[in-house]
Amino acid sequence: MCELLGLNFKYPVSASFSFRGFRHRSEKNAHGWGIARYDGGACQVFKEARKAEDSRLAEFIRDYEAFQSRIFIGHVRDASLGAHTLANTHPFVRVFQGREIALAHNGTLKTKPLPDNELLYSRVGETDSEGILCALLTLLERENLPLDDFQRIEKILAGFNQNGTMNLLFSDGETLYCYKDKSSHNGLHLVERAAPFHSVSLMDEDWQVDFAEEREPDQHGFVIASHPLTVDETWVDLPQGALFAFRDGVLVYGDLGC
Repeated sequence: MCELLGLNFKYPVSASFSFRGFRHRSEKNAHGWGIARYDGGACQVFKEARKAEDSRLAEFIRDYEAFQSRIFIGHVRDASLGAHTLANTHPFVRVFQGREIALAHNGTLKTKPLPDNELLYSRVGETDSEGILCALLTLLERENLPLDDFQRIEKILAGFNQNGTMNLLFSDGETLYCYKDKSSHNGLHLVERAAPFHSVSLMDEDWQVDFAEEREPDQHGFVIASHPLTVDETWVDLPQGALFAFRDGVLVYGDLGC
């Protein structure tokens, strides 16, 4: 099954440590990988229709400490719909209200959220995932809704979720949105990181990082992943069928129930 990775922090961070562990999940998700980062409303995406563990580009990003942002969205793909091509590789990006929206999806919808002839945004590839992004933005534009209308967005996504399985991460560069499937398909977990920081170890690799070296004493944020990436942190299994929104390392919408 595909796996998701999301980061949102108060100050820019490197994705290196989280991406290092996440990249190993491509062993069972060998049909593509991608990662998006933001600088304001502009989104930079690197992706390939190949196994992340075999990618020199993914290896470069893993080791490139200057690859930083307050928001990251990552994805490794186990294809259920669509060929193993770049056009079908996540994350997908569209421009909406002057900002680039990036989205990655895990799951499969049995029917399209909207018929193709009703979409205001066209798909490039064949995936239901890209169709979700196009349908969501179409409905938001049609109803003239802002991106901070969290309740309406949650209702729209819950409607899409009735037609299959759907975990989502998407962002406009200010907020990281996270939707957990109504039946907990494939899982979606979260860990909060805040001062005082300590050393943590990856679950999929013999690797440890001392976050106590974090330069900003008020740094704070969240890491979201389909399955926990570390062995010595408390990961929360997100409530199902719900939307969560994070901005500047703070939960601004949703109830974690903990």
